[in-house]
Amino acid sequence: MNKPMKTRPAPVANWVDLKTLYDDPFPIYERLRREGGVHWVPSVNRYLITSYDAVITTEHDQETYSANETDSLQIRAMGHSMLRRDDPEHYRERRQWQSVFKPNAVKNVWTQTFHEKSREQLTRFIDKGPGADLIWDFSAPFAAECLRSLLGLYNASAEDLQRWSQTLIDATGNYGDDPDVWAAGKRSFDEVDVALDEMLEWHLHNRDHSLLSSLLSSPEDQMPLEKIRANIKMSIGGGLNEPRDALGVAAWAMLTHPDQRRTVERDPRLWSTVFDETIRWVAPIGLYSRQTTKRTVLAGVELPEGARLGICILSANRDESIWDRADKFDIYREVKPHLAFSKGTHVCLGARAARAEVAEVALPLLFDHLKGLDLHPDRDPTIGGWVFRGMLSLPVTWRDVKPLAKGRVPVSTGGPTPSATETEATPHVAIVGSGPAGCFTAKEVQRRMPGAHIDLFDRLPVPYGLLRYGVAGDHQGTKAVSRQFDCLFDAPNVRFIGNTTIGQQVSFDALRTNYDAVVLASGVRADRPLEIPGDLLTGVVGAGSITRRLNGHPDETETPTLGRRVAILGQGNVAIDVLRLLSIRAAELEGSDIDDAVHGKLTREIDTLHIIGRSSAEKARFDPVMIRELGGFSAIRHRLHGVDLDSVPEGKDARLDALRTLPGADSVDLEGEPRMMVEWWFETVPKRIDGQAQVEGITLRHGGETVALALDSVITAIGFVPDPEDAIAHALAEYPAVSETGRVEAGLYLAGWLRRGARGTIPDQRTDARALAGVIGADIAAGEVHCTRQGLSPHEEATDIDGWRRIDHLERTQTSPGRVRTKLATLEALLASARDESLVVERASHLNTGDGDSLGDLAVSILFGTESGNAELVAEELEQALDGRCAVDVADLSDVDPHSLDPTRFYLIVCSTYGDGEVPGGAQDFYATLRDDAPDLSGVRFASMGLGDSSYTRTYSRGGELLTEALLACGATRIGEFGRHDASGSLAASEVALDWAEGVLNLVASEEPSPP
Repeated sequence: MNKPMKTRPAPVANWVDLKTLYDDPFPIYERLRREGGVHWVPSVNRYLITSYDAVITTEHDQETYSANETDSLQIRAMGHSMLRRDDPEHYRERRQWQSVFKPNAVKNVWTQTFHEKSREQLTRFIDKGPGADLIWDFSAPFAAECLRSLLGLYNASAEDLQRWSQTLIDATGNYGDDPDVWAAGKRSFDEVDVALDEMLEWHLHNRDHSLLSSLLSSPEDQMPLEKIRANIKMSIGGGLNEPRDALGVAAWAMLTHPDQRRTVERDPRLWSTVFDETIRWVAPIGLYSRQTTKRTVLAGVELPEGARLGICILSANRDESIWDRADKFDIYREVKPHLAFSKGTHVCLGARAARAEVAEVALPLLFDHLKGLDLHPDRDPTIGGWVFRGMLSLPVTWRDVKPLAKGRVPVSTGGPTPSATETEATPHVAIVGSGPAGCFTAKEVQRRMPGAHIDLFDRLPVPYGLLRYGVAGDHQGTKAVSRQFDCLFDAPNVRFIGNTTIGQQVSFDALRTNYDAVVLASGVRADRPLEIPGDLLTGVVGAGSITRRLNGHPDETETPTLGRRVAILGQGNVAIDVLRLLSIRAAELEGSDIDDAVHGKLTREIDTLHIIGRSSAEKARFDPVMIRELGGFSAIRHRLHGVDLDSVPEGKDARLDALRTLPGADSVDLEGEPRMMVEWWFETVPKRIDGQAQVEGITLRHGGETVALALDSVITAIGFVPDPEDAIAHALAEYPAVSETGRVEAGLYLAGWLRRGARGTIPDQRTDARALAGVIGADIAAGEVHCTRQGLSPHEEATDIDGWRRIDHLERTQTSPGRVRTKLATLEALLASARDESLVVERASHLNTGDGDSLGDLAVSILFGTESGNAELVAEELEQALDGRCAVDVADLSDVDPHSLDPTRFYLIVCSTYGDGEVPGGAQDFYATLRDDAPDLSGVRFASMGLGDSSYTRTYSRGGELLTEALLACGATRIGEFGRHDASGSLAASEVALDWAEGVLNLVASEEPSPP
């Protein structure tokens, strides 16, 4: 039951002093977090916000927590830059700044510049000899030279930029009001103005790729000089000290963590991981300011209007409630969204450039060329700061120097580049399991090592595992990724070996003996036991067995009788899948591959469904999009227990907003009499299942009281665990714990759920697969895996990919009305069809759409809606990727009238939403027209992708979801599943978007008529 939050005045932390904060703020922050995370700190003359959740809340709501602080130190030090503005003013300035930082510009222009500057600076550093200071003799001048080129401030020296940057940021953090600090900052302020005036005149006649040239390229939309001055000074501050300090702390971390250093030197792709863990561990920008616009409550603490806040990133990034051992540097830790680049509308515009500068260029260069790089034995490194924190000195030594190659440095245009050893390698790789984790791993190994021979083993006669038998049959868009995998098996070096169980037809030892590398990707499929009294009664069924039965899995041959009253224990996405499939009518399953007979028997008697979870509604683990889908089913009434929908305003919590759409749950009326009742129980703990031999009811603890429900069956949906009888589980028990990289030992690796447990989405498997392929390649490059083995020949009863294509053809051509496929549901039928050589299947060439293939006559429009420019950047990347493959154009949703959408074109819609859960400002008019005018969009086809940040758990990607719902309500047809990019994850938005678009267009191409 939601309880009213008790509020309190802000506790006063009068024991905090500025010197201790500068020397080591972390013990202070640890105490402040422990005491609630929001304090009034007299020595700083503001409230310090130190807990992760409280910091996220301030970025979540710029209407309440404004960046435009009265009497801001930063405004006094640098002028009124975009960092001290809220939208829409902030975005107008940001948009003019962002062209220099676009992904293509960073990749194709600036990374080469960074290489040149780093090589020049390393030469100077080597000339100084062992004992040189890595911060002041390399990191600082390197960052200054890079910034000089980015800005186009060529009349300033690296020394000028270092002095300006340091004095300006010192003034920005002058919470002690030191007059000498203000005086030094003012001198730099004036010097920058003089240099800037001179260079603006120069750039009028000498255009290049730099920021100053870019700002002068659109005279009709030119930023006023006063704003240029302020934003240049802001860029000098953050653009130098951030990469300088990130580089310095990362080097220090590597030199003091030799085991992690060895791992990274063996696999240089991990430098990006080092970068992220570094800025989580010690955030270069430790604090920034916000100001409340009204009275509010933050983390239970009352804040007055006008309260001046210090947002403590250094503290939030070490919050023990988010990270285990948060004070430790650990590149193996689970990736979670750090706050070093800020969040929301003010997310750091230069993040891509900083990552390229530090992780792609400087760190690999230093550790590759300075052999035996180590801390100086007689001079200790020093670190300091709290508003800005970094190394104050880092004296180092080395024993030898690897010469720098002459000429231009080749710059990767598609992520980390494999070494020559990997590119030329011809390993034989066995992958056990052909679901998403196995197939994505095969694709990434093939991409990294084109000569690799890859065998994918599966105990079933058919591939694709979870896609075929786990994903709900009415979510065909999710299943469509298998079309990308179809192309995988067209490669001559990739084989599918089905009907093969490890431990029976092939032993685990035989795999290790005959393959250079073995990847175990067989997943976890056993339903997690409930472990309460009565959990073994007849009528207790696992969700996995229900979804497999509905999907025609050959292991599930019996359909249970569920009765009238059914409880589903769990509220994650699997539980919601089961709820949806048990409440949906057969007529509403048009276009699915659900087995009608099974569905009919399971659902025939049900009139009441209870869905029971321990979490509050705000923290439930379901996807809000799936809840809204339930609201469209006919004649179902919903009742909520343990949630107060009025506790949070509409639009501020995606889960509560989704529950509001359910008929009967809030203000949505149900027409006519309900055929089914769905009871939602939040913050409810099952205590026992009641009955003698058969389920008769369940006893719950809810709201401090005991509740008894009469039931006929219970479905457990609380997760999956490995099958203890599985031969792979037995084999793995002989090995030590697996590292976070998925590496058990050289030559043996884990992927997917077998590696991380039953969590992560299908796109997550793609991300993990890319990293795992890098680990395998690194072991080959290091000589720890030798490419000497020849693999195994399939046994006589094994099925191959041609057998799967026969099954696929038969299931598609002999389907029931209204279904896209009728599955062969027994092992005997599958094997018979796989071996029926009278079935001749020819692959249609238009189904082979892949990277770079023509899309024929397809016309694509990419429409973007954005707050801070990310969606616009992604749209441009998509346009470049599709150029030459089809007719393509890009438009801002602010310039598009929904009435003009053309059924002859296909629309890719990319929408970024950060924190507030609203449709972005540029798309508001488009959305309002859809909502209010309801134009008839029948025949219009589209796909949607939302860019957001999963740390905003309540509103993640909500703006894109709202646009999608409005388009569907107007009759448009969505192709594929809703795509998402998580800004707090490790992949670039453009990279995820390209994969998403490829899958969608593959699906569209398969639906287009074949050319005559």
